[in-house]
Amino acid sequence: MRMSGLEDKLRQKSLKITPQRLEILRAIQGAHDHPSAEMIFQRVKRRYPAVSLATVYKTLETLVEIGEIRVALVSDGKTRFDPRLDRHHHFVCCQCGSVEDVATTLNCLESCFPEKLDRSYQVHRSEVVFHGVCPRCREKSVSATSTPLSDQPSSQ
Repeated sequence: MRMSGLEDKLRQKSLKITPQRLEILRAIQGAHDHPSAEMIFQRVKRRYPAVSLATVYKTLETLVEIGEIRVALVSDGKTRFDPRLDRHHHFVCCQCGSVEDVATTLNCLESCFPEKLDRSYQVHRSEVVFHGVCPRCREKSVSATSTPLSDQPSSQ
C-alpha cells in the first residue's frame, strides 16, 4: 500500500529503490509482532538470501528517518520496529516476550506526569509500556497447574 509513497520519499532523499529495501518494508508492514532487526533479517533472507544484516539495519534506520516506521520503545533490551505511526502504547509479555499494541485515548503526558512537565517542555512523543502476562501465557499457566479429575487420588 505505502510502496509508491516510499519510492517517492526515497527518490526525494536521493536514495536508491532496491528490491531489498522494498522487501524490508514489506516485512515490517505486515508484522504485528514489533520485530527486531534480526527478526526482519531472517524474514527477508528467505526471499533474498544474499541480503546482509548491515543492509537491514541501514534500511531500517533510513525508514525511521523518513517517517515510514518508528522504533517501539518497549525496554526489552532489543530495538523493535513498529509500522504503526499513530499514537498508541504497548504491552510486553514477561513470559514469552511478545509485544502487542494497546490503543488508548489517554493523554499520558497530562494525566500521568503533570507535575514534571510544564508548558516549557516540548514533547515530541510519549508512550506507555505495560509489562505483564499475555492471555496465551496465562492460559498455558492455568492449563499446566490444573490437574484433571482422573489424575487426582481418590478419597476412598
